Amino acid sequence: MLSRVADAIFWMSRYMERTKMETTLLYSNYVAIQDNAINENWRFILEYYGDKEFVSNQKNHVWLTAESLSHLITDKNNPLSIVNNIMYARENARSIQDHITKELWQTLNNYYHIVRDEKMKDQIFKGDPVEVMDVIHAQCYLFYGTLDSTMDRGPGYYFMNVGKHLERALQTIQVLLIKIKEGNYNLSDESELVSFRYLLYALSGYELYGKTYRGEISATNIINYTLFNPIFTHSVFYSLDRIKHNFKLLKQESTPAAFSQMEFEIGKLISNFTYNQPEIKDAKKLYLYLEELHQNIVNISNLFSKHYFGQI
Repeated sequence: MLSRVADAIFWMSRYMERTKMETTLLYSNYVAIQDNAINENWRFILEYYGDKEFVSNQKNHVWLTAESLSHLITDKNNPLSIVNNIMYARENARSIQDHITKELWQTLNNYYHIVRDEKMKDQIFKGDPVEVMDVIHAQCYLFYGTLDSTMDRGPGYYFMNVGKHLERALQTIQVLLIKIKEGNYNLSDESELVSFRYLLYALSGYELYGKTYRGEISATNIINYTLFNPIFTHSVFYSLDRIKHNFKLLKQESTPAAFSQMEFEIGKLISNFTYNQPEIKDAKKLYLYLEELHQNIVNISNLFSKHYFGQI
């Protein structure tokens, strides 16, 4: 497989996973505000997913829901908005149409035209924003369903999975960082526990958590579950394991030197993650640990660019 094709497939998958997880986070935050579980302030989400100029221009550092959601979902001037994620994914897919199925291309192309519709912005301001997020969610799952049912199990599929799970690990860590900030770096205050309950919704993990911990809600349990649970599909452990699994399937597509280097770096990352666990009860140390882990995963992405995509 040509390096430019592998690169486009990898990034298409990353943008789609980013869209899915960002939408779920926005949905859970919106519901939390409607339930009066948290104050109407999108500050920390905007710090990670918003345009810096937009954030700095807000008076009194208060961000109302409609303006925030419009910026995060439909604003083409926000490089991290959902509409731009889909545009970037589509541009990558368009350049490799011979390497993905016709059905997958049509699904993503239709998705692009749906999110570009100006009616979505009107719905956020004048209607129910949940309907907008429901449409985006449905299109995400349609994309994944089409991918799984039509793509051959070859190198393109494996590069997609590596990109998807790498992005998922990064986004899970990012959601944790946001929730720690929301809780004012206090993991023992019961009044801040509500924020962590909605973290489970943001990562689609509430049901499994309830079965695992018999309904006992605590920040420590939630963080352990989000980082280390081996069967929770949005845990960092699960994502790193899937990266390792799908990368091994790319051995035949790799030069011995590139494969050996990547295998070593991925193994080192997983080993350090597994055996050097953080002090979960100390929120500030945990925050620094998560930032370092996030950067280590970004470094793995950069190594893929160097050894497989020829970009660094």
